[in-house]
Amino acid sequence: MNPSAETWRELLGELTALPAERQRVAEALGVNAYTVTRWVEDKADPRATSLKNLPDVFPSPYREQLAALIQADFFPHMTPGSLPSAGHPQADEVPVEHLARTLAAYASIGGRFRAWSIRNLILQWAIGQLDSDQMGVQLTVVQCVPPRPEQSVRTLCERMSVGTALWDSGVRSRLSFLGAESLCGWTVGRGEPGVVPDTEQNRGSFPVRPDPDEKSAATWPFQREGKLAGCLLVSSHQVNYFTPLRLSWIEIYANALALSFRDEEFYDLRQIALHEIPELAQQQEYTSLTRLRDRVTSLRRERMYQLSEAEAETLVLQEMEAELLDRASSMK
Repeated sequence: MNPSAETWRELLGELTALPAERQRVAEALGVNAYTVTRWVEDKADPRATSLKNLPDVFPSPYREQLAALIQADFFPHMTPGSLPSAGHPQADEVPVEHLARTLAAYASIGGRFRAWSIRNLILQWAIGQLDSDQMGVQLTVVQCVPPRPEQSVRTLCERMSVGTALWDSGVRSRLSFLGAESLCGWTVGRGEPGVVPDTEQNRGSFPVRPDPDEKSAATWPFQREGKLAGCLLVSSHQVNYFTPLRLSWIEIYANALALSFRDEEFYDLRQIALHEIPELAQQQEYTSLTRLRDRVTSLRRERMYQLSEAEAETLVLQEMEAELLDRASSMK
């Protein structure tokens, strides 16, 4: 064994070189052996709980060496020899009261107000936990635009957000369309989370729309029974912001936000075929919250108010989507 391993991944690779040992470690952590291989190959990071428990799987002196290397990589500013709890640095655990309030809203509120209530609760909880120091984070709920009959899901739209510092504070509604050219499109098109540690050094690994304020970004899909409704987009003004711990929180936020969607708003991956959409500056002629609300009101009036507000909004979103896709096609 090499006592001078420079990284925890290098040491873990040596400690688990034998397939039987790699399988033992995986079982001890509640993951599969392929996941351990991905950690070693720097293709994935352990979740917070696995990261905390990983050193304890090995005997001394490898336990202490591995813990020190993990701390140097993920928690360099902490006192040597003290790996954080799974909730470090913002909280020791997911606050039970937030989950309780979310479940209460899900159980007691109906109609369109249920979605808004759940999202409002979770976004406020999430921004307080992710960015209590107000360094600059934005969370955005991104939803699949409902397709017309016999069509695939072709675009996504941003519906609600909250931010700190450089971004608008307070939970607010919003409307802009995204497609295959975006990190959200990558996540929804595959049903997988995406992380860009440094948007300026991305080098084409993920599709990212240029935003001078967004230095790193992460997305996590909204899923139910293998189907997708959209994703949570988290943007940060700091590079390398998305540690394994923060990603584990984002997964919890996304799973909780999935409660805000109705069953019919989830789509099988085979129903999703995203197109590319013009950038935001080129969308403004076609899309805005005011324009959406005006068109919804007009359509309901034309139909003698036989359409609900939700039904009219879906039809207007489909019309806006078609206009944007026509524009995108004409620009090629």
